Amino acid sequence: MQSDLTGIFRQVKNDLCNGMIVLFSGTPCQTSGLASYIGRRLRDRLYLVDIVCHGVPGPYVLRDYLAYLEKRHGASICWVNFRDKQYFGWRAHKETFKFVDGGVEVMMSFTVLFYRNIMFRRSCGKCPFCNTTRPSDLTLADFWGEKSVPEMNSDDKGVSLVLVNTEKGRRLFEAVKHEMDVVLVRLEDCLQPNLQHPSAIDPERDEFETLYRRKGLAAAMKRYGRPRWRDRRRKLVCYVKNVVKRLIRKKNENRHTHIFFGT
Repeated sequence: MQSDLTGIFRQVKNDLCNGMIVLFSGTPCQTSGLASYIGRRLRDRLYLVDIVCHGVPGPYVLRDYLAYLEKRHGASICWVNFRDKQYFGWRAHKETFKFVDGGVEVMMSFTVLFYRNIMFRRSCGKCPFCNTTRPSDLTLADFWGEKSVPEMNSDDKGVSLVLVNTEKGRRLFEAVKHEMDVVLVRLEDCLQPNLQHPSAIDPERDEFETLYRRKGLAAAMKRYGRPRWRDRRRKLVCYVKNVVKRLIRKKNENRHTHIFFGT
């Protein structure tokens, strides 16, 4: 989701003028905008960290989605996880919502709309930052080349990617990398789609927005929020793979369990 930056740029500039060191993280368009606003004189004390961004919908979409779930469940939401990896693998993208009455719902509706690219801002389809020329000192993302480091993804929880873009970013990364398990990989193994090109906006985006404005999000989800056949097939394959991995892991754990009896 798009973050609310109201007053943040001024706050960052004031902190820098007061001699503080600031680390700001956000989408590449946000970090680029902040760098332009701050100017070169104060840039030395500002560390910028961007993410590999798939695109962002308008904030009202999430607001209305949460309101829809709360009305259906009859209680307020107190916890949201858009990629619940406790029970599902990192590729599953299951949405988990917890309610104040103790209820839990697992959904896919928002995720389906998100990966259809049907509710993104139009500018996301023309993003100039979908490449390896980043506007920040460091870039964070999911690492999609997990097959090249299988030992790091044995728990199927995913692997993080860090791109070091500047000398200042390198110094920052060197200062903290001893607290992580770090493997150097080729850049070619890191090139997920949004490091090569912007997300292609769904051709039905305008129709989705028109229906959303006229009849609300529930009506738009009913029409556009169902997984397409190829998405259902991909999710099914992913689910089966996760089940097989868990069974193999459990079998291996049992195989190496030794019970000793004695006094």
